[in-house]
Amino acid sequence: MKLIITTVIFAFVISFVLGVLLGIFQKIFEVKVDPKVTKVRACLPGANCGACGYPGCDGFAAAVVSGKAPCNGCKVGKQPVAEKVQAVMSE
Repeated sequence: MKLIITTVIFAFVISFVLGVLLGIFQKIFEVKVDPKVTKVRACLPGANCGACGYPGCDGFAAAVVSGKAPCNGCKVGKQPVAEKVQAVMSE
């Protein structure tokens, strides 16, 4: 019985330490994302089809914000999505 209790306590200690380390590493290796990219991504339909020529909606949103892609480049969303993206870019 003592072996089982020792094993359970050891498992909890290890999981607590790993949880704390994950929290620390999350702050150390945080990836900064431009808020405009997030707003443009929210306007897109999320099909991740690649019809725009970029690898999914995230890639297209980053390209629009950096000026490498036009606001009306989403083939799936067509004009309604282009208007939303243009509104975000004109903010």
